[in-house]
Amino acid sequence: MSERPLRPRVLTGDRPTGPLHLGHLVGSLRSRVAMQDDHACYVLIADLHALSTRSDRERLDAMGAHVRAIVTDLLAAGIDPARTTVYLQSAVPAVYDLAVLLQMITPRRKLEELPSLAAMAEAARIAAGDVTLGLLGYPVLQAADILMARAEIVPVGADNVERVELARTLAATFNERYGDVFPLPAPHVGKVPVLPGVEIGPAGSRRKMSKSLGNTVWLSDPPETVADKLATLRRLEGVADEDQPVAVFARAFLPEDEADEAVRDWAADRLSTGAILERITRAVLDELEPIRARRAEIEAEPDLVDEVLVDGTIRARDVAYATLENVRRAMGFADFWDRAVEAAHARSKARKSPYGTP
Repeated sequence: MSERPLRPRVLTGDRPTGPLHLGHLVGSLRSRVAMQDDHACYVLIADLHALSTRSDRERLDAMGAHVRAIVTDLLAAGIDPARTTVYLQSAVPAVYDLAVLLQMITPRRKLEELPSLAAMAEAARIAAGDVTLGLLGYPVLQAADILMARAEIVPVGADNVERVELARTLAATFNERYGDVFPLPAPHVGKVPVLPGVEIGPAGSRRKMSKSLGNTVWLSDPPETVADKLATLRRLEGVADEDQPVAVFARAFLPEDEADEAVRDWAADRLSTGAILERITRAVLDELEPIRARRAEIEAEPDLVDEVLVDGTIRARDVAYATLENVRRAMGFADFWDRAVEAAHARSKARKSPYGTP
């Protein structure tokens, strides 16, 4: 029913609950930057999703600063607004309409069975009986984001794969019922599916790096802070060598052959924890240095971030309304409305004609 874009479309996004950290870099940010040359890339700043676990006035008041911080991090990490559309989710109203239509084909059971929703509620300290409709429906809104852009590839961390699979299921269900509108999106997971946190905060390195858990290394941290945080990593009791946080960080930031050798030597006690962490820290700082330099350039240009966000949102709106029109036409809403408008126009015209004249 609708033509596929010439270049494969990629969509990913971030909730503006704070700046980006090493987990984002490893989980999807590297992939986003690499795909810009030969893909049509979309990055949403998911401010609606940020309300799914907290919608109080304080969070809303802080949203603008968090949005600008994330866009700054994206640009500093290499996202090019000439090749990637960066947009604000709440400023694209068509996604709300699409989410409502997708809700009509989403069984509640599928949402309740998603482990990641339970993990989000737990991290936000929300009791099972207090989970809001917004949080339960979070994956459907996420599917609307993906399908609105008609994305074929979605770079995500391993913990978000199930939500992309839900979007794929909803796209297939819609296409089967109403006609071929959506491509079927597929997740793209980086070489390190999940980066553990550092040994700070209540969760430490036994949980993934997460803003809500307080165990992050921010992309904007000064070099000495990065080094201090990485120095907290240690060998965990009861964890296999290949799953140890130190080993995961080595695979995430060292060249593959060097990482394999270093992890083997560390596991066999031929390389101390301090020595392997020194290598990891050097590699992390080397990767963050150009990001830090670009951030300084971006921050020196007043209103650049707002300009990037507004321009990208305008482009995203055009894409979203085109998709929504295809969806409405496939479901029959648009044709019914067109006929109703035509009939109303004809009746209005007839009333204004003098009696006895055509």
